[in-house]
Amino acid sequence: MSTFKSKIYQQLEHKIKHLGTVMSSVYALFLGAFLLCLDFQIDLNKYFSINSLEIYTRLIPVSNVLVSIVIGISLTTFSVLFVVMQLASSQFSPRILRHFLANDFKIQAFIGFFVGTVALCILPQIISVFYTKQSFLITLLVGTFLAIRGLVWSYPSMITYLSVNMNVSSITDHIKKEVLDEIDLLYTEKWEKGNDLTYQRELCFIEKKVLKIVSPFQSGYLESIDYTQLKKNLLELKEETYWSIVYQKPVIGEFIMKDTTILLQIIVDQISENQKEIFEKLVSKTFKVNRFRSHTQDINFGVRKLVDIGIKAISPAVNDPTTCLNCIDQLGEILKVLSERQFPSTDARQLIQSNIHINEFNYDEFVDFCFDQIYQWGKEDPTIVKRILRTIRVILPTIQNPYYLKVLIQQVEEMELSSIYTLENYESRNLKISKEKLNTIQKELQGFREKALKQIEVLKKRGVFEIYSQDKRVNKSMIFDSEIETINYLNEYLKSI
Repeated sequence: MSTFKSKIYQQLEHKIKHLGTVMSSVYALFLGAFLLCLDFQIDLNKYFSINSLEIYTRLIPVSNVLVSIVIGISLTTFSVLFVVMQLASSQFSPRILRHFLANDFKIQAFIGFFVGTVALCILPQIISVFYTKQSFLITLLVGTFLAIRGLVWSYPSMITYLSVNMNVSSITDHIKKEVLDEIDLLYTEKWEKGNDLTYQRELCFIEKKVLKIVSPFQSGYLESIDYTQLKKNLLELKEETYWSIVYQKPVIGEFIMKDTTILLQIIVDQISENQKEIFEKLVSKTFKVNRFRSHTQDINFGVRKLVDIGIKAISPAVNDPTTCLNCIDQLGEILKVLSERQFPSTDARQLIQSNIHINEFNYDEFVDFCFDQIYQWGKEDPTIVKRILRTIRVILPTIQNPYYLKVLIQQVEEMELSSIYTLENYESRNLKISKEKLNTIQKELQGFREKALKQIEVLKKRGVFEIYSQDKRVNKSMIFDSEIETINYLNEYLKSI
């Protein structure tokens, strides 16, 4: 999806649920009014030598039958759909399916088409009550034609669309695409040799005078922040309020409690009630809190949905490991794309230059989001463990940032597979798997380590380690200390395996 289309979609994300109503209104009001005007202006009897009033009268029962069929089929279809969604929610959770109707363009278009068609068939009959001698044949013909088209073409298309898009693969693929589109918007620059290896959150200096702005919103989830407007307004207020540094406290997607959760921490020379009111108005304009989380500025929400599907799939109640494997594959693709990007986000790096600090997750937290819970619930299933290992192993050759490589290696090593999947545990029956599966996990782990060692050697040959190993960097800031720690870890790993 292009950047322009993504921005348009972001603006419409929570308004799509009204699209069906809007389309119905367009049909009923604008198109209906236009067609009724044509009926008043054009005398069909004169141009076609027909009795339009008689034809109109005969066509009314036909349109009524079509309207009854359209209404009956629509009600039956969506009733069945709601039942299916309720049953599916046991596997996917209601959070994942709640926007299937509300936030799907095509479904809303179908709803708008059917409701609007019914309105076009009924509208001329209502007007006929007041104009008994007037024929509204054009309006009724258009409504009848649309009703026939809906039954012959639109309804079968909707059924096909529903059947294709309500299966697991389509749902997880759609979630993945939403996340990837958001990554393209938030993380526009790729990591290159010479950039900072790591990203660590800036902490507010509590020993200084800090003005804390709590949430004025009703409790909900922090959906998005208009950073362009926030920066513009903060810079305009700098001379008036004398602030020096601004910190965004919550992460996008975090739950916000009214009059409790701190949204901004502002370091100022003097704290006054006037300043507080000014910044509270700024927060009200730039922060957006909603009842539900969305993927807008919140790629962790898409990851959360995939993880939820995966965990439910391997629960005893569902017992569908194939779905979990599908989720792991989609998470792997998301992680691969994000591993190419530079942290923090583009907005965050631009705002830091103006002493405005955004609170964001870092790379190692994101990797934990992706795999920790799935592994926790599926570590005794060799199929799940094998797919996690293989997914991370496939990503390794694409990693150019040594810190990202270190995080992925640690992610696997901290699973402690070498102590879980052992011959001793197999012989003592602590592992309830076949010996073939045991050998498979051991081979997969060995393959991962070989691939990791190979990628470390590749980065060393490219001179990446030299840049971050210079002694002159050791006594600099904490972020450079973490860079040295990363290089040392990879060198030690190279020697230990």
